[in-house]
Amino acid sequence: MEIKEGKVGKGVFSTKKYLKDEIIFTLSGEILDYPTRESIHIGNNKHILDSYGIFINHSFTPNIYIDNCSIVALQPINIGDEIVFNYNETEINMANPFYVDNKFVTGKKN
Repeated sequence: MEIKEGKVGKGVFSTKKYLKDEIIFTLSGEILDYPTRESIHIGNNKHILDSYGIFINHSFTPNIYIDNCSIVALQPINIGDEIVFNYNETEINMANPFYVDNKFVTGKKN
């Protein structure tokens, strides 16, 4: 994985190929009991600040999903592909909701 400039600022890009359902990497870092702009929800009142995870961008057509602390490929991923997930499928309460293509990205509904 490498962090570099993408279409919407910095993002995480693959440096190797991955197959569907393959674990790409495991999130690690400080665990918080509240969401921040850069944290990823990993469980009930558990949000992680990972050095790669803070740069994983949102997409309504994701190529990964988050399973606890595992980043898993939803489809084959090629070298150079940006790693993206749908924040609405993981985040319960977002610290900083935003709009993309006139759709509000807020996180899951409780």
